[in-house]
Amino acid sequence: MAEETIQGGTADQWAEYAKSLAVDIPEITWKDVGNVALDFTPIIGDIKGGYETVKMIGDELAKDDPNYALIGILGGVGAAATIIGLVPGIGDVAQKAIMAGARSVADSASKVGRGALDFAQRIEVDQNALGALGGNIRLKPASKANKADLDPLGYQNTRMNDAYLADTDVRFTDLNENLPRQPMSWEETEGKVVLPFYGDRTSGGLLVEGVNDVNFDTPVYTEAGVDFMRGRAAQTDNAIWASDQNIIDRIDKQAAKATEQFEGADVIGLTGSMAPDANDFATMTGGAMAELIKGAKITKKSAKEFDEIMKAIDPDFVGVLSPKIREWAATTTSPKRKSFIRLMDSAPMQAKGFPSPALARYSVTDPTQIDMPAGMFGLGAAKIDTEAPLMFNTPKGNLPKTNVPHSTYNTQIAGQYLGSLPPVPQGLVFRDVYDAMEGQLDKRGLPLNEANKTYAIKMKMPAQKITPEILEGILDYRARLER
Repeated sequence: MAEETIQGGTADQWAEYAKSLAVDIPEITWKDVGNVALDFTPIIGDIKGGYETVKMIGDELAKDDPNYALIGILGGVGAAATIIGLVPGIGDVAQKAIMAGARSVADSASKVGRGALDFAQRIEVDQNALGALGGNIRLKPASKANKADLDPLGYQNTRMNDAYLADTDVRFTDLNENLPRQPMSWEETEGKVVLPFYGDRTSGGLLVEGVNDVNFDTPVYTEAGVDFMRGRAAQTDNAIWASDQNIIDRIDKQAAKATEQFEGADVIGLTGSMAPDANDFATMTGGAMAELIKGAKITKKSAKEFDEIMKAIDPDFVGVLSPKIREWAATTTSPKRKSFIRLMDSAPMQAKGFPSPALARYSVTDPTQIDMPAGMFGLGAAKIDTEAPLMFNTPKGNLPKTNVPHSTYNTQIAGQYLGSLPPVPQGLVFRDVYDAMEGQLDKRGLPLNEANKTYAIKMKMPAQKITPEILEGILDYRARLER
């Protein structure tokens, strides 16, 4: 008698598959949480820094009677939806409390409400004063806005210099190069297999011409993350994703393997959002940073200090005040460009008058993704063509050459753009990986957190079949958000 199969596999086969999803998780510190977990859930608190705020949210959630409004205030609008999606069995009252707290932060960040909030925060009771009718009430001296007030979405690691990110004026021209985003429902993914396409939130097909009072000498052309699959390369070469060759090779191999494993099922590349500073790899962010430098008041002494550090990273660095800085930012390697921007994002350099990296990152971000939390999947979906060859900016031999090369990434994979789904947290999509890690502990004996799980997905690049159960969880999440 043949062994009973479940969704195309025997119990032993599924057990082996679950075992294959297991990953070695290194010990992750709070610093790692900042680099990885905050990629997933950007937190706006500024109590000894963002890491402390993450811990506060975790501690509050662990209480028997959590203050959900406080959790919403700490996480802000950018993280509220993600928090709701990650906490199992969270009730309607709790959801509403979290969103109410988050919205209170968003409301207070408006120009109109900001003054009232500052006033309210300055009110204190003088315990040494007696008196009726408010006689024991006084105002504390006005204080500067904190990091969270200025930059609630975490576009900069250091405190912005008294400039609210929400007030940033980005001037750009839309070249109308992209195909329209095609609405797509999650129901259309049932029975199909998805692979993670982690990408930055950069815009596509825009010419960024200036930020605030700085007009760019040369506008910055944006080449997209999510929207790459509906841009010029997609229209010319059916390209759906661009990255370094090692990443595209992995995607290609995983897609071919999944096609065989799931008996010819469609394999879909599904985009997942990264943190704002993921933009640092892209040439466009470096270009915007170089243009902003021209409008900054940087002394020769400060420039010399910056250059000394950069030359240790890149002996060919032209100098931060060089007229060739834009050219260098466009042609250097992504790791060096990242170092350049993040050195700028250090407290000493910000104190010396270097321009805000948040403005560069913000200026090249897709306007529809500005406040999207990291780790949200579905905004871009494309069927991977497992039969088509990869395409290269500078191919070797007879390998195909891209007709529309990406200035940051050297390799592209072909496919067909399908549409745009309402984004959901990664844990709802890649359930098999999450379930396989249920109950596992890290080296400290602590339960695996979202930092661990994000790391696992990035490293494993799992092929996930969208089963009826997974679809149900996704639809339930979306329904709760829309109540």
